[in-house]
Amino acid sequence: MTMLERNAKKVYQEQHEGSSREETITRYLPLIKKIAGKLSIALPPSLDEEDLVGSGIIGLLEALDRFDASRGVQFSTYATWRIKGAMIDEIRRTSPAPRSFFSQYRQVHQTEESLRQSLNREPSREEIASSLGWSVNMVEQVWANYNLMSVVSLEKMILAGDGEESLRLEGVIPSPDKTPEEKLTDKEQVEQLAAALEQLPEREKLMLSLFYYEELTKKEIAGLLKVSAARISQLHARAIERLRQSLADDQ
Repeated sequence: MTMLERNAKKVYQEQHEGSSREETITRYLPLIKKIAGKLSIALPPSLDEEDLVGSGIIGLLEALDRFDASRGVQFSTYATWRIKGAMIDEIRRTSPAPRSFFSQYRQVHQTEESLRQSLNREPSREEIASSLGWSVNMVEQVWANYNLMSVVSLEKMILAGDGEESLRLEGVIPSPDKTPEEKLTDKEQVEQLAAALEQLPEREKLMLSLFYYEELTKKEIAGLLKVSAARISQLHARAIERLRQSLADDQ
């Protein structure tokens, strides 16, 4: 075991040994609630944030049981990953995306665009559902599935098509190990993404900024923008779709 691994193990033992599982849950509960609030943008009608908090606690307990301090990773980092993973697993278990998901999303998106043009305003979820002959819950479920995909992967990629990768966002952060050619490609990708973001309507840009940079929850953003939480889910899905299309057009 290296000196770094020994130090990491010592720090972990000092922080956690002697602490009961209840004390650890109490210590990490604010983090669990924050992650649940973040993932609330992807909640299907059948779940609420409290369900995610429960899954997050299970993820934390799994982290306590499985953490290996000798690997040199901080427990807080490992716990965050396990908590978020447990919540995502619960969402997917409760409302798995059907094989026809991309077809359903295209129908919702096209209907929304058509209604916006004919009504000369933003259509409500009820109007979209009525036009499709679907239930409101089904429309919300489609948005939830799309938003889950986006929240899980937006830090890493923007989708170019039905599951096809276009731009990996971890690739836009320069790495010291990259060649000059690779760094030039990264710069071009950053410029592409920045240009795509600038093309968004002001409300959608603000919403993405509040969600991804200020890390506000869906409810908090809804309060600031004075719209319903369901409306934020709709706005998020549409903004990500605009980004996806803009980036795909540049390829």
